[in-house]
Amino acid sequence: MRIVDQALRIAAMVAVVTIVGCGSGGSPQSENYGNILDSPGGLVLLEEEHQAGWTRADCFGCHDVNNMHQVNRTGLPDDVVDLPGINAIIQNQGEASCMLCHGTNGVQ
Repeated sequence: MRIVDQALRIAAMVAVVTIVGCGSGGSPQSENYGNILDSPGGLVLLEEEHQAGWTRADCFGCHDVNNMHQVNRTGLPDDVVDLPGINAIIQNQGEASCMLCHGTNGVQ
């Protein structure tokens, strides 16, 4: 019986840590991948630079939608890189919008 109690306590602690660790009440921090235009594929993701997520269609499983496209790091003028417009597209189309700029990510 004691082993069962310990197992339940451990499971409860893991659940609490997991729940507390999810989400963020803070302001967007922006994911920083540098100037993605300088990468081998430009805006389009290539397997060599996106190995952990390659062939995954669930972009938001790794990328927090609230931290995406918050800072223009391209070197292009802000009127060319319309971050509010990009974020509106993401809000309207969800993960389906990712492939419009970043390619299929190996998803067939």
